[in-house]
Amino acid sequence: MQVPIPLLPRPVRWTAVAAVAGLIFYASLLSPPPETIVDETQPGFAPLSYWRHFVAYFTLAGTLAYATDHWRLPRWRHAALVIAIAVIYGVAMEFGQVFVPERTHFMVTDVVVNTLGASLVLAWFVVRPSLRLTPIETFLDQIGDGPKG
Repeated sequence: MQVPIPLLPRPVRWTAVAAVAGLIFYASLLSPPPETIVDETQPGFAPLSYWRHFVAYFTLAGTLAYATDHWRLPRWRHAALVIAIAVIYGVAMEFGQVFVPERTHFMVTDVVVNTLGASLVLAWFVVRPSLRLTPIETFLDQIGDGPKG
């Protein structure tokens, strides 16, 4: 049995990808690095900045996987391409930070964390065969035609 998932129109899906990429761009190159008390205390086993990178690139890869679901590629090639695009974007942001005075120079550790975050999208590709992406209009019609009583 496949679980139905609503599939938003392509422009909406690509707008989500652009929004996430734009937020990463803004946070990486246009805004000063955040300094919070939590940053100073080094929460957990990894600094908060690593968590930010991890979540940002997982979100980028996730929105990209959802936006490109219509691509007719073998599943694992599709997964590798989505991860590669997210990682290349992360590398570009790290290179861009070289030119921003308040930022650190190119950080290999940030690229590694970005890659780990983006790689978490593999979970989508593992469960994807069990999902049935349905255009949102059809999905809503099916919900409306559900059991009555």
